Amino acid sequence: MSVYLYMVDQLLIDTGPARLHDELKQYIEKQPIDKIILTHHHEDHTGNAHLFSKGIPTYIHSTGIQYCEQKPSLPFYRKMFWGNRKAFTPTILGDEIHSEHHAFDVIHTPGHAPDHVVLLEREKGLLFSGDLYVMSRPKSIFAFESIPGIIDSIENVLTYDFSTMFCSHSGYIPNGRNRLEEKLTYLKTVQHDVLRKYQEGKSASEIQKELFPSAHALNYFSLFENSPKHIVTSIIKDSAQTV
Repeated sequence: MSVYLYMVDQLLIDTGPARLHDELKQYIEKQPIDKIILTHHHEDHTGNAHLFSKGIPTYIHSTGIQYCEQKPSLPFYRKMFWGNRKAFTPTILGDEIHSEHHAFDVIHTPGHAPDHVVLLEREKGLLFSGDLYVMSRPKSIFAFESIPGIIDSIENVLTYDFSTMFCSHSGYIPNGRNRLEEKLTYLKTVQHDVLRKYQEGKSASEIQKELFPSAHALNYFSLFENSPKHIVTSIIKDSAQTV
């Protein structure tokens, strides 16, 4: 999986995984960075924060502070894939952030992570989307994710005007709004199908086998921390809480 960092003027968005430290260091040390924004606390976004943030103001949503101030206890496959990271202490991110030539609205978008944010540059219609998008039709998610939460966050973001999206794993997407709309349509269809089958009396495992019969290599590699079943269970859990 590719990972992208973004520089806007002297503003760095995310710090990448520790596994890419040597490659990134060669570039970062040459840049006049005056602030760092972290879209959320996951190790592929904060893996180098303890190094790159030395002497540079580093910001994250208030709910992410607690995760950053302690070294994470990661599953083996995530440590092997992205590398671990050390603890660091960021500052609470406000509702707006500025670079030299741009102003960004900070929009809280939980679902993938409780502290996830996206950055919206209204004047030019640019969205730095972190992990809100990644792909249009996900067939599995992590145990810590919530499909209803992601749906709510995408619906919120789509109330704003933008066209271009910069994704942390899919890169530059010129038709970003359309792609995010595609993901929303897909997730709402999945949500409808899961709830219909659940109301028919089918179990989460039965629903998974009907809607997502194929397994991906990552499902096995992660010991099913990443699994189609989490799509189903997150939808059922949310419906039970809202009844």
